[in-house]
Amino acid sequence: MVFWRTVMKNLIVLAAFVVMCGVASGDPYHVVYDFETGWSEDYAPGWENSAYRHGPAPVGKMMTQVAGGYGGSSGMKLTADSVPESSMWWAAVNPTGVNSVAMQKQYDPWVSVQYYDECLTGVAGQVYAVPSWVNPYLSGGEDWTDIQFGGRFTVTDDYYYTAAGENYPGWQSTGVDRAAGWHELKMQLLNADGKIHFFLDGVEVGASYRNDYADLGSSIGLYTMFQNPLSGWGDAKPYTIWDNFEYGSSYVVPLPGAALLGMIGLVYAGRRLRKMV
Repeated sequence: MVFWRTVMKNLIVLAAFVVMCGVASGDPYHVVYDFETGWSEDYAPGWENSAYRHGPAPVGKMMTQVAGGYGGSSGMKLTADSVPESSMWWAAVNPTGVNSVAMQKQYDPWVSVQYYDECLTGVAGQVYAVPSWVNPYLSGGEDWTDIQFGGRFTVTDDYYYTAAGENYPGWQSTGVDRAAGWHELKMQLLNADGKIHFFLDGVEVGASYRNDYADLGSSIGLYTMFQNPLSGWGDAKPYTIWDNFEYGSSYVVPLPGAALLGMIGLVYAGRRLRKMV
């Protein structure tokens, strides 16, 4: 009897500890879009056209790339379909439902994607993020925090990144030549120094001049950048090709409520059994 009481006591303590630390029993935040399943609408499930804070946005449409994705799988083709103003040179899309808490600075949030660079003249792709405003210095109290990384349609020499803000230095060259083929573009906000670091094919190629970010933001996505006007492209509208869009952080996703209730039930049952013993 003493033996079983000791066993149950230890089980109860262990179960209670698991319940109290239930959040730590989940998985780190990680979302993947591999574009392997086709879709019939203008946007892949879980994606939408990106808004423009100063008015109507250009329209980018996502189409299934049947073949030629990263590693030979399927990919995604992002086409600049229309623009409300002829002076606009971009079209963008973004995933919905990004966990804003998980993308906070203390969790070292990141976003990455595979980009197929065709090295075409006048068109290029970029991954982007819009961190929260922390320094409202612009007229109207705005903080321009946009982050962009990838190719540029105006130059074809290197890959570039930019981190907007007060007195920002503009586009920064990675020093790496653009080359046809698949390339991984990744950016990560590191809690250690507060900067956003840029990685090309797994190698760090630069960092933001700013170190005051509170998060990487819940507005992350992809750009097709092109030489305007869009009307000049005729029926052969500019596009970029992508695959394996991923984002995440060290934030641990809480266990589902049912799992936590099950643990609580284990503690309760253990207590009942202890009394019976």
